[in-house]
Amino acid sequence: MTVQILKLEGRLDTAAVAKIETGFAAKAGAVNAQDGKVTIDLQDLTYLSSMGIRLLVSTLKQFKQRGIAFVTFAPRNGTVREMLQMASLTEHLNIVDGAAATVAAREDNS
Repeated sequence: MTVQILKLEGRLDTAAVAKIETGFAAKAGAVNAQDGKVTIDLQDLTYLSSMGIRLLVSTLKQFKQRGIAFVTFAPRNGTVREMLQMASLTEHLNIVDGAAATVAAREDNS
């Protein structure tokens, strides 16, 4: 089974989103339901602005419309986790602990 990983790291502010949005959207758009598991990795995200939230929401909508199952590795940064909670995204992101999910993915590939 293939695991597609879409990783976001560092500061996801207006400037960063402007630089990565097209490429990230293209990667998310290239995923299809037959590709296997999809992981949005937020473990190394250190800052999340409203533009970063918009990027995540548009990705979630795209995945849901196309029937793509995914999980999200929880951010390690407490402030980023709080931003996701305040934006009411935690229940929509299917958040899992990254370390536990990595172990489960390895077991699936055995």
